[in-house]
Amino acid sequence: MTRRSEPDDVILQRPEDVQIILPVFHSASCCAGAVSSFLLRRIAYRAGSYAPGLQENLFHELVTYGAGSSLDAVNEWFATRKSALHELGYLIHSRRATERTPAILDWIKEGKGFRGAVLPTDYHRLHRQSADAVSHAVGLTVDRIEASSSEELVMIDPWPGTGNGTRDRTQIPATLEAAHRSCNYQAIIFFWSGWS
Repeated sequence: MTRRSEPDDVILQRPEDVQIILPVFHSASCCAGAVSSFLLRRIAYRAGSYAPGLQENLFHELVTYGAGSSLDAVNEWFATRKSALHELGYLIHSRRATERTPAILDWIKEGKGFRGAVLPTDYHRLHRQSADAVSHAVGLTVDRIEASSSEELVMIDPWPGTGNGTRDRTQIPATLEAAHRSCNYQAIIFFWSGWS
């Protein structure tokens, strides 16, 4: 008996066909850590190295007060965890920077998803109506605002979360420059340095 082969309708998937939306941790006390955790996972995903579940405990450390409460705490966490990240195949590096916001935005955009930055900001310049006292920071990277939208330069805002109609992924607001300037243009930049 001979089997007739049917034409196959399967289309080979390309890496850009698979889209995931990574969650943003919402934290008023660990904004720098929450956006750092997001950025590290997002950059690793872009490079094809993100494996959910394998390193989540490592990234969750950044959402604790000791590791994620400030840029200094995140910088120290990264210095002590860099070798563990590299052993997992994450060729991510970081650097402290003092740079104006437009220069950082241009640098990230040129990286096409392999770069990101954490910027401390004046919370009330971004959220004028809020009375919260927050040591605030935002993340910047190339991502999707909605799952169905195309990738663009976005701001990741871990606080106030997604309540009251606010969003944790937005386009870059006009007030970001002033909010970043009030923190003396400090930043941590993250970047992928190769393939694992």
